[in-house]
Amino acid sequence: MLYPGISMKQKYVPILLTLGAFLAGGPAAQARRHHHRHHHAAASPRYSWEGDQPDMSPVLVQPYVLPADTDPERANFLRKMHLEDGMFVKSARRITRRDVGSRDLFILDITQSLEGGFDSVNLYDRGVLSWGIMQWTARTGSLAQALVFIKRRLWATKRRRLWDKVFVANGLDADPDGLIVYGKRLATPQDVRRAFRGTMQIGKYDPKLMTHWATVMARAGRQPAVAALEVEYAGHVVDAVLKKRLAGLPYHAPGRAGLTVADLAANDPYAEALVFALWTNNPRHANSYVEDAARAARGVSDSDDPALWKPGAFSNALLRLCHGSRFGNWRTRAALIEARAEAVRGTDVSGLTPFERQYQTVLAARKAKRALEMANQGGGKSQMRKAGKTRLAKKPSSQ
Repeated sequence: MLYPGISMKQKYVPILLTLGAFLAGGPAAQARRHHHRHHHAAASPRYSWEGDQPDMSPVLVQPYVLPADTDPERANFLRKMHLEDGMFVKSARRITRRDVGSRDLFILDITQSLEGGFDSVNLYDRGVLSWGIMQWTARTGSLAQALVFIKRRLWATKRRRLWDKVFVANGLDADPDGLIVYGKRLATPQDVRRAFRGTMQIGKYDPKLMTHWATVMARAGRQPAVAALEVEYAGHVVDAVLKKRLAGLPYHAPGRAGLTVADLAANDPYAEALVFALWTNNPRHANSYVEDAARAARGVSDSDDPALWKPGAFSNALLRLCHGSRFGNWRTRAALIEARAEAVRGTDVSGLTPFERQYQTVLAARKAKRALEMANQGGGKSQMRKAGKTRLAKKPSSQ
């Protein structure tokens, strides 16, 4: 189909020039191109979500129903947690254990076990529509922020057609001011609810509309390029959470005022993962727990510098708070991460992720260093005792 204002000659001249340039390269150039294509085709993907082909596989959308008839007490509890009847899609595309070769992927692997995979969709809680490995929500604006990042990166890498096909063609767009559904900006939480549930009545929804959005978002998360950008964006969020200054603590790290979660965790990825698991669920409560754990750790240590606190003081204090928590599923989150931490200390390497295998080596080195320090301290005390006994033996007896 010709574009308006473009003649047949104008349309095909660039194509003919490109073809001529290719042929002018001769057999040698063509052979190099063939080798280049063959080389890349043979290379194995680095991560499980990588691939060149779009994934348009069927999406299983399931109903979420509160057990009002079978367990009224449980249903009432879930309502207090702001859950209601709706729909969801269980993840079929996830970060796999072989992918986990860095701290960020380690934390995101744990996060997805609590929140969902690339294509997870939740349409039954106060977020109205939640999506992806961090369950970014339409109501709070985090979904719009994630989608704007994905959109910009796709456009910047000349993959705008993918954005248009997966999102725009199905009625969804995003810009820095928020979500846009079928050309209408969602300016309020009420707009969000009407757009994705079709009604303002709690517990009610339009099944056809909800099935559409669940399918659109799940299918988007299954596209390799979108999944990769979910990981990239989530990695930025991980860094921001771990490096943000904590305003409620008077302690300090060497050379600067204020602390970060990274300072408190002291390079313990399980402590970092626990903080992030709490933060993704409720940032305000997570910050409160972190500050309370830091105060408890400082209370059993001799310095304001977390690097000099007793090993594990902060992570142990945070675990104790979570084990006694009645907030959401924070007990479950803490137990899962604690089990992962225990496993890395005793599990055979074949059962660990690449990052955990590296960390097992780090733990072994720390243990050896600590044993050496204890031996040196013990040796010093032994020499002091011997010196004391010698001085007593040489001390002249009183007359």
